[in-house]
Amino acid sequence: MGAPRRWAAGLLRAAIRLAPEHSRAWAIAMLRELDFIEGDWAAFFWALGSLAAILRHAASAWRAWFNRTNGKEARMTNTGKKILLVAMGALSALALAGCAFPMTRLIPNLFPGLRDAGWAHILAAVGIPEVIIIIAAALLWRKRGPVAAGVMLTGLAIAFHLAVHLTMHH
Repeated sequence: MGAPRRWAAGLLRAAIRLAPEHSRAWAIAMLRELDFIEGDWAAFFWALGSLAAILRHAASAWRAWFNRTNGKEARMTNTGKKILLVAMGALSALALAGCAFPMTRLIPNLFPGLRDAGWAHILAAVGIPEVIIIIAAALLWRKRGPVAAGVMLTGLAIAFHLAVHLTMHH
């Protein structure tokens, strides 16, 4: 068993552990079907698609819970939904900023002139994510206002952090 097939099996095992009860049997079936896929890379890409399908299936139940308007089960108010959407936007922006940190090693190699000035770290860790955050907030604003607000609040917090850092250290 090659590494891609091991990664695929690990992804599906994690999906089984984390999936809600109504999706777990489906995830187990997908893990068993993995044995019948020829080629390690084909199995890996199949597992990625399976993981996406499991997440969509689980999300449909969560979405139904959020949108439920009658019955005796617990439901979220509009304020609760908006708070959750703002938090999702903020977490998405933080994930983007976290993914940008490896760029701090790449930017000095691509632009050697920035290496000595120390601007490579600022460009990679703050500049690029800030541009993406602004564009994402602008695109999301009309249809997904609360998510855009969460993204924009995180972008403002990162910009404020940079301003304080530059003031204190330069």
